[in-house]
Amino acid sequence: MISEWIAWIQGERFKDEVFLYFIVSLGLLSLGVLAFGVIFFNYAKIEAKIKDSISEYAARLYDLFDRMYLRKPLNHCFVIIIASTGIFGFIGFAVGLLAGLFGGLVGGLVFGVFGFKLPGLLMNFIFKRRVEKFDRQLVDALNMMSNAIKSGLSFMQVIQLIERELPNPASQEFAMVLKENRLGVNLNDALLNMVKRIPSEDLFMIMNSVVTLSQQGGDLSEAFETIANTIRERQRVTEKIRTLAQAGITQAVILSSIPLVMLTIMYVIQPDYVLLLFTTTLGIAMLIIMFVMMGLGILWMKKLLTIDV
Repeated sequence: MISEWIAWIQGERFKDEVFLYFIVSLGLLSLGVLAFGVIFFNYAKIEAKIKDSISEYAARLYDLFDRMYLRKPLNHCFVIIIASTGIFGFIGFAVGLLAGLFGGLVGGLVFGVFGFKLPGLLMNFIFKRRVEKFDRQLVDALNMMSNAIKSGLSFMQVIQLIERELPNPASQEFAMVLKENRLGVNLNDALLNMVKRIPSEDLFMIMNSVVTLSQQGGDLSEAFETIANTIRERQRVTEKIRTLAQAGITQAVILSSIPLVMLTIMYVIQPDYVLLLFTTTLGIAMLIIMFVMMGLGILWMKKLLTIDV
């Protein structure tokens, strides 16, 4: 046994492997030294850029909270970002340790980036749902405004009626218009401020019509009826397109989940084979390539199935 081991050491294969490991180690060391040098000589710029990026991110979160009337101090937004990054980074590091220290570092980096992006993704998702709900309420609001104006109410009384009768978020937004007007803000400016809080094309069209007609004169009730019919027709077409695209969305979900399902099944049947993907450099590289290709495929299918009306 010992003689075979000595013979293997003296063999050409051992020398080739040692030379290969030496070249790889030297390359990694050179990259590490180069990265350290770049960071060391540009530390001030990198630090300032990271601080500015985090500050802008926290400001965006603060703005989204403020638009949804969930006002939080700015320092709470920093805490949310740091906590999410730290928690997911620790989870990724713990999971990646199953594949070794390098896997732990990679897992911590990937999960940490995901945790950093997660608060913004969630807030954008919630805000988008709020805008969609507001758009669905606009038709009822326009019909109510048209009928109220025909009955002789002033435009301020119409806004008060909408605040009382409609649920949130429409009630909150029109209530803010009334509050700003009571504090001395011009009514047209208060309406335009609502457009800034709610990035809705339908709302922009309505408020531009109101501002124009209030300055030049015109029949508001007739304008509201016309806009309500336009919005109703657009929503009908949008729902029809969404229904037709649902089959494609279902196919995209199935195709995206097949690799993960097959990986799970293979792990149950042959766990030793699947563990090679997580415990070897080649396996980790293959997993990274797989997830990158899956992400590109998902983005491509999403682009194909997204239709603007």
